[in-house]
Amino acid sequence: MEIKVNEQAQKFHLATNQGNWQQAIGHEIQVGKYRFCAVPMGYHINVSEVTTGVRAINVNITQEVWDETRTKEDTVKFLYKVGKRMEEVINKVGSSYLDKLIVDSKKSNLEKIGEMPPIEDVDTDWMFEEEDEVVH
Repeated sequence: MEIKVNEQAQKFHLATNQGNWQQAIGHEIQVGKYRFCAVPMGYHINVSEVTTGVRAINVNITQEVWDETRTKEDTVKFLYKVGKRMEEVINKVGSSYLDKLIVDSKKSNLEKIGEMPPIEDVDTDWMFEEEDEVVH
């Protein structure tokens, strides 16, 4: 499966157990025909299916992960590895099972919390800019 990581940060909406959509900033990872968002949350990266906001896996944020994600370019490389991990999950559970899960989740979410808000691009480049040494 082809894996693509969107360098552009985006605002996603994750389905919660509290019955609402929670906004979260992250990057999209496309694995074949499937789309996931990778969003840092506390001490892990939440990887959720994009069209439903349903969590697929969590990736612990260890010191090694911090070291591998110091720059935007490094983060994209790391998220590619997360995409490879998602490819393994997809191959393990099977496409037909995952397709059914997505359809069922969309239907359930629509009934319980309404339509998912649209995904939006977000500017996060300022986070990776060098700090200015000038004190104002």
